[in-house]
Amino acid sequence: MESLKGKFDTVLFDADDTLWENERFFRAAEDKFIELLKDYTTADGVQDMLWRKQEDNIPLFGYGSKTYMIGMTDAAMDLCGGTLPEHIYYGIKKIITELAFHEFTLIEGVEETLQALHGKYKLIVATKGDLTEQLNKFRISGLAKYFHHCEVMENKDEKNYLELAAKLDMDPSKMLMIGNSVKSDIVPVVNIGGLAIHTPHEITWVHEMMDMPESDRIIEVSSIKEILDYLL
Repeated sequence: MESLKGKFDTVLFDADDTLWENERFFRAAEDKFIELLKDYTTADGVQDMLWRKQEDNIPLFGYGSKTYMIGMTDAAMDLCGGTLPEHIYYGIKKIITELAFHEFTLIEGVEETLQALHGKYKLIVATKGDLTEQLNKFRISGLAKYFHHCEVMENKDEKNYLELAAKLDMDPSKMLMIGNSVKSDIVPVVNIGGLAIHTPHEITWVHEMMDMPESDRIIEVSSIKEILDYLL
């Protein structure tokens, strides 16, 4: 195992499902939506329609629970024949309200890891999604004291990471990104010459699913605490 100590002065962290739980709450919301529409089609039919509407809406409205509500409403309109019954509308609103105000849960080992790195590296949150939603999660997480900055990106592709590197006055080859999503946290950083550490989460959003490429600039660990073996 090659140490990374002294090779980087800044460490970037993904937020959702890297620092705190997120996808499990969206899955729970999805299950409630399927139950709400069970009289109109099969469970698979509801899920497939929701996923299709989400993919249509993300380029227009970005990420987050508000876009999820639009996707649910669009899916329900199609499944209900073009007219949205009142109980379906209010059911969707209740699901999204519960999603937006779910119990906040840090990933196990996160705080201890940040405590160990704090003062030794400049720590940056690099996340994507609705600006207000993501910043609110960052505030209530209690982790702000460890971080120099929280950046909510429009997306997480090569272009966005290059823009972030320029904003931070950082050579892209000196970018070290830690996150759970192969598609958003690992591949684009490696493609611009940086290094990425993959911290897996047991639940992956279908939109983020991607095979792990082979690269000597990717490190895979089993938990976030293991990054300390490389950085300290």
